[in-house]
Amino acid sequence: MAVRNTRYGFIVGAMAFFCVMPNTFAQRAPHDGATNAAIKFARDSTDVYLTIRPDMRKCVSPICGGWWVKAVNRNKMRCVDGTVSSECYVGTDKVNIPQLTDMQIAELRQAMSASQALLFASLSSDIPYGQLIINRAWLSATAQAAEGTFMNVKDNGMRCITYPCLNLDAEILNRNLVKALANYDLTAVGATDKQLVLAGEAIQGGDGLPTAGKFVEVTGPAGVAQGVVASQFFLPLVGEAIAFCRATGCSGQVCSDTDVMTSCDWRPEYACYATAMCTRQTNGDCGWVMDDALRSCLAKAATSTLLNLK
Repeated sequence: MAVRNTRYGFIVGAMAFFCVMPNTFAQRAPHDGATNAAIKFARDSTDVYLTIRPDMRKCVSPICGGWWVKAVNRNKMRCVDGTVSSECYVGTDKVNIPQLTDMQIAELRQAMSASQALLFASLSSDIPYGQLIINRAWLSATAQAAEGTFMNVKDNGMRCITYPCLNLDAEILNRNLVKALANYDLTAVGATDKQLVLAGEAIQGGDGLPTAGKFVEVTGPAGVAQGVVASQFFLPLVGEAIAFCRATGCSGQVCSDTDVMTSCDWRPEYACYATAMCTRQTNGDCGWVMDDALRSCLAKAATSTLLNLK
């Protein structure tokens, strides 16, 4: 019987995939000194998750000086010129994320240059050497290299009275695969407290937390399950500042990302929110996590109120 939340976690297997990813990414960069700048791509790609690094060669742009892209969780991918490689070259890029400020775009390009970004992008063949169309982006929490399997982790709603509890689902990026997970460890990432709060909000009420890491075995009274030790996690770059959900109001009874003024009349149910979790919900609004513990506390407070009225 589910009565309370358990420790959150997610899994990743450090699996080595050796597959060709069709219809994705750009053509490979020509050798230094190549002059055929009119090469046209065979096809356009669909959006995939990828990592990126700058091309440091010195020659005329866009022949050189663009980006090398790599599909996560894939050893090989098919470039748009039809070749198959572990990485593909693209001559330029276009940030297509709505409402980003100039400062945010500069932050994204800096992260891309430092190989500290995870992108959801496609490639257009409308111009020679291609254009990377960036539709979503996440920035790594720290400068540490992202190693292992890349996944997106979400709370699946399961609540247990024992451990390990498979209360998270991890979608393996660029793979049609979802794993149930029992534990996660972000310690090795070296993130700040603020970043860890945002990570928790992404897992519980957002679109999930993109993470790279390796599988570990966890044990407990319920048996053996899998967890993950993260090497890196990624926070989303969105067109408006991320606001923290927090308890506010005179008695801390309101969950909001802005300060809320309320009356200071005390009600028994307000005590329940002292240990409840305030986070962003799937609709984008802040709200209390209505787990069994909070429901039970609110029910007891309501019963107490009715008895006092008699």
